[in-house]
Amino acid sequence: MPETKILLVRHADVHNPDQIVYGRLPRFRLSKLGEAQAEATAEFLSKEDVKYIYTSPMLRARQTAKAIAKYHPEAKLRISKLLAEINTSWQGTPWSQIGANANLYEPIKDPENETIEDVAKRMLRIIRTLVRRHPGETVICVSHADPIKIAWVALEGKELTFENIRKPPYPDRASVTTITFNDDHVVSIKYENPAIGVRVTPEQESEKKPSRKKVPVGV
Repeated sequence: MPETKILLVRHADVHNPDQIVYGRLPRFRLSKLGEAQAEATAEFLSKEDVKYIYTSPMLRARQTAKAIAKYHPEAKLRISKLLAEINTSWQGTPWSQIGANANLYEPIKDPENETIEDVAKRMLRIIRTLVRRHPGETVICVSHADPIKIAWVALEGKELTFENIRKPPYPDRASVTTITFNDDHVVSIKYENPAIGVRVTPEQESEKKPSRKKVPVGV
């Protein structure tokens, strides 16, 4: 049976001057560096035969997905809440108050917050659904760092601990984690970072962001 590839792309760099945990807060767009990173990754993925691109509802992810979609004009672009950023009450908190490597899962801050297991469950749900829906094809999914790494750890059959999801390689901005399936079985997981050397000038970073369009809702 032909192999199926799910390409998990982390969104590119975000305009976040106050350095807060932005989580699911609205209006966190790509920075100019992020736009350049998204373009680099989009060009890297241009050689892939892609008919479907799924994205998290977060603005930064949708903008990254649109950059990729420019190289695949025939591909259908869909939004899925299953690819969203983690649900945490720490959003809005400056990273300086909690530490750059803070554990946002334990102890749980609010009963409505997601656990690592909750994130794994929804990420595996969409990945398995897309493998069944698009056998033998390549599908791009634009998501976020923790959801991507949690899915990676879960698919490798490792324990879902904070320590495991923080072990390198941890998905960098605009990176690509390729999961190859044969039927429903994972054949390989490969990590690449096409945007690692991308830079912009301070003048470029200060430019205004253009307007955006809506993307249809999918899985």
